[in-house]
Amino acid sequence: MATILSIGAGALEASAQASDADLDQSLDRSTETRPWWLLWSETSPEDRIIGAQWTLHLRYADKGFFYDGMVGVEYRGAFAATFTTSYKERAVVVGIERQWFSVERGPLAGMLGFRAGLLYGYDERLGWVAGKTPILPVFQPMLYGRLGRLTADLTYTWVVVSLTAGLRF
Repeated sequence: MATILSIGAGALEASAQASDADLDQSLDRSTETRPWWLLWSETSPEDRIIGAQWTLHLRYADKGFFYDGMVGVEYRGAFAATFTTSYKERAVVVGIERQWFSVERGPLAGMLGFRAGLLYGYDERLGWVAGKTPILPVFQPMLYGRLGRLTADLTYTWVVVSLTAGLRF
């Protein structure tokens, strides 16, 4: 009987040590998910289909928002989308989406983060760099909101503020 009890106690002790190791590992993982080269951010958990985009060009703010017909997807921190530029040409963007801060309360959620990637479809009308290369680096600070499955992103890039609407899956 004493042998059975000592085996049971040993199993409990091993289980407690494993739990402590799991906790230590999860604490270490939290620092790993925020590397400096990704601006101390985490992968965005907000998977969604983006079905519309409106842009406000800061140089022409008096003209209001333009509908760009964006279609895209954000999945496990990666995104890809296509839309019509202000010059009525097709553009494609791919990259990553990361978060610095997020909050969720019932059906409501919000996030502060960014997107970074590569953009194709602009020429020198966007700027001298776009005239030199067909693929441009892009960085967008982002404010994200969700009500149930409906989503909205507010982003800023160069001279444009964009508002996108989507559906979380």
